[in-house]
Amino acid sequence: MTALSQSSQSPPTHAHSAWQRWRFRNRHALEAWVILTPVLLYYLIFNVAPVLLNLGLSFTRWNGISGSPVWIGVSNYLQYLRGFYPTIIFNTALFAISTLLIQTTVAFFIAVLLNQKLFGRGVHRALWYVPTLTSAAIMAQVAVIFISPFDGVLNAILVSLGQKPVIWTVQGNWMRAFIIGFTIWRGIGGPVVLFLAALQGIHRELYEAAMVDGANAWQLLRRITIPLLRPMILFVLVTGIIGGFQIFEAVLLISKGGPQNMTNVMLLQIYNDAFVNTNLGVASAGAMIMALLLLWFSITGMRLMQGGRVEADS
Repeated sequence: MTALSQSSQSPPTHAHSAWQRWRFRNRHALEAWVILTPVLLYYLIFNVAPVLLNLGLSFTRWNGISGSPVWIGVSNYLQYLRGFYPTIIFNTALFAISTLLIQTTVAFFIAVLLNQKLFGRGVHRALWYVPTLTSAAIMAQVAVIFISPFDGVLNAILVSLGQKPVIWTVQGNWMRAFIIGFTIWRGIGGPVVLFLAALQGIHRELYEAAMVDGANAWQLLRRITIPLLRPMILFVLVTGIIGGFQIFEAVLLISKGGPQNMTNVMLLQIYNDAFVNTNLGVASAGAMIMALLLLWFSITGMRLMQGGRVEADS
């Protein structure tokens, strides 16, 4: 009777051995899951769950304060096809593309110059990167001083030249140009550093051999520098277009989207729809449209960079 009770309380020896053998065979997988579980939970809670919640809200009408979300289908997405929303999409694309093309071109030639033997080269390199490190709020306040309608720097220059002062904040095209110029000035340090790092990876012997064959400066740039920098150029273009579509601080702190939404952009409108107009449905739809655009640019960019690496290796 005692032997029967003991056998019923403890598992058979062969079952215990089978568990130990399974645990030994899968010990690396178990250790990996123990390490990854907190990270996966964090990712699911703070990344996947908000995206799914935002997707659900984009099909509803809700002020985020009282009541419950009301299902309205794709009406929030159709909102971006009427009213002033098409202008906002146009402004976002205009700022992103203009900033990308001008900033990348200027940064490339600045990096080429900074790669030469210049007096105080380290100081010049640091100065180009200082605006990138400075707070956007501080830089915006400096920019506002230039376009102040009464005591701004630009109007002071016009008055000294005998011209009438201009109220820049009500000139839509001038404000667009100013936002583009400010964005280029503040963000040009990043591409300069990337191009400079890539230039320093090109062996000097390639240039020396080409100069022995009679190549001039333009031919060195076109035949050696640009082809070898193609992967970096693609990387800067892809990251630049993604960052350009996320322009926010410059518009919020300088023009606030005016005049007449001529400088308004998607991120600022998403912010206004969510926290000023308390329309979380439209804001969520705008966020999903922005996410899809950035996802498309990211996938396209990765394919381009992979193609660039293949050609560079061949």
